[in-house]
Amino acid sequence: MKRIIVVDDERPIVEGLRYLLRAPDREIVVAYCGDEALQAVYDKVPDLLITDVMMPHMSGLEVIATLRAAPATKELPIIILTAKGRAQDTAAAQETWGATVMAKPFQPAALRELVTKMLAEPTVPA
Repeated sequence: MKRIIVVDDERPIVEGLRYLLRAPDREIVVAYCGDEALQAVYDKVPDLLITDVMMPHMSGLEVIATLRAAPATKELPIIILTAKGRAQDTAAAQETWGATVMAKPFQPAALRELVTKMLAEPTVPA
């Protein structure tokens, strides 16, 4: 079973993503802030992390930096969902940390396709 962690401080977005990405072979774990996301990752390293950038207390970029600094999560596949105007701001995350950036609003089919593709690639050892 593939494990995906979805983190965003807006509950409707998290619930929408949980619904959009559901599949019999997937476990969708949700978090509403960076601290919760890190705890979920530390509990069990997922196959994919999907995060928003703008969140209170700890941004998605801070979450990514923390994960990339740890040997167990330095290669974790990550998708950053961000507002179109911020997509350029996250280009550094794409270049520096190898995260994939998708601008909001996104096409649901495009996100499902990207997630399926990323989950099909070799996974990070747990």
